[in-house]
Amino acid sequence: MKLKPVLIIALLLVLYACGSSKSAEPKDASLRETMEDKNRMSVSLLNQIRRLPGVALRNGVPVFTKTTNSIAAGNNFEPLYVLNDYIVGNSFRDINQLVENVNVAKIEAITDSEASFYGSRGANGVIKITTIK
Repeated sequence: MKLKPVLIIALLLVLYACGSSKSAEPKDASLRETMEDKNRMSVSLLNQIRRLPGVALRNGVPVFTKTTNSIAAGNNFEPLYVLNDYIVGNSFRDINQLVENVNVAKIEAITDSEASFYGSRGANGVIKITTIK
């Protein structure tokens, strides 16, 4: 009979020790950041851009699947590329020569009214790339 309370107390101590703690969250966050860094190094810039929502490949270059004004852009369906808030142009080949995939911190896809900030050059959308400084 005396063994039963000891087993119950031991079981409660084990369950308490195995419970979740708040110190695990930063480890998960740092693990996620580490995995993102490793993935950024192994994934090409083209594939990083292709993974953005609404972006597809046409003739080997990224384009938005829904362009708002493709007639105004003529035959060029490529989006406008902005690197660290500087306009580079509408050529993926130019931006690919300037940016190494290891240095990319963030890539944003901008369409519709937000892209109008860049004028007619942004009619087919804007891909904004921020690098690690």
